Amino acid sequence: MRRREFLLWGAGLAALAAGCGADPRPLGVPLSLVVPATVGGKDDRFAHELRTVVRRRGLAHAVNVTTCEGDKATIRGFARGKGHGRLLVAGPALVNTVGTVPLARMAGEWSVVVAPMGGKLRDFDGLAATLRGNTASILMGGRTYGGPDHVLCGLIAKGLGADARLVDYAAFPGKEGLLGALLDGRIAAGVGGLAQLAPQIRAGRIRALAVSAPERLPEVDAPTLMESGVRHIHADWRGLLAPGSLREEDRAHLLDICRGVSASAEWSASCRRHRWAPLYLDGPDFHDWLGVESTRSRDILTDLGIRQ
Repeated sequence: MRRREFLLWGAGLAALAAGCGADPRPLGVPLSLVVPATVGGKDDRFAHELRTVVRRRGLAHAVNVTTCEGDKATIRGFARGKGHGRLLVAGPALVNTVGTVPLARMAGEWSVVVAPMGGKLRDFDGLAATLRGNTASILMGGRTYGGPDHVLCGLIAKGLGADARLVDYAAFPGKEGLLGALLDGRIAAGVGGLAQLAPQIRAGRIRALAVSAPERLPEVDAPTLMESGVRHIHADWRGLLAPGSLREEDRAHLLDICRGVSASAEWSASCRRHRWAPLYLDGPDFHDWLGVESTRSRDILTDLGIRQ
């Protein structure tokens, strides 16, 4: 991975450290957060945490959250709509939504590569040797097909010089599905979010093999993928998109609000509580990073046989 990409993954830490100025003026209209995902899911929780911080900091007179469970008509309506108080909560799957412009990357969750305690894999070297020797011989699991976990499994295989097209992957979208598959040995290795897996690792129920962060994590005693020979950093990130029709002065005001949130003690506390990494990024750096990240994900999903 190029040095610039490495720095952009860690940019949120510097943003929080540097952002100690006065809050921007409050938004003169209600802030509307559109969440194209399921009620109670990660995107929904992210939006409600964001709403809480915006309210507490007085950055908007009112904040509304509309969770539409991935309804495409709602997303199209957002892109065509007018007004400068509307933002779309987005992650890796929505970065190329037509009619929108990237505003800011707010936070993300690092992934953990794990294995059953009673399984054959004792460390990441064992997983690497298996993937290099016979990629299709090992079943890996995560939360959804084509999601961040699946992408990371492909990146791991490709980073080790294996053929990502041969990765055997099982999806367990339910909250306890991945953990159950690990505990009963249905899969040899899995990939999941830090918040879900760290407590199970500490309890000795599953084994941590590696983390996808640029540096080791205090919650998990495991090396990074970078240390383990896989030159990739990866997070299930969340950010905000704005309608493409947004005026430049309105975009600048919304960016000021995003920066005010990211620099606040309240947002830092939210990130700690949910085990999110504060990965704030905006401006040209965010635009450039999105281009690289979108291409990387698209290419690996093609290798994995997922239609775009």
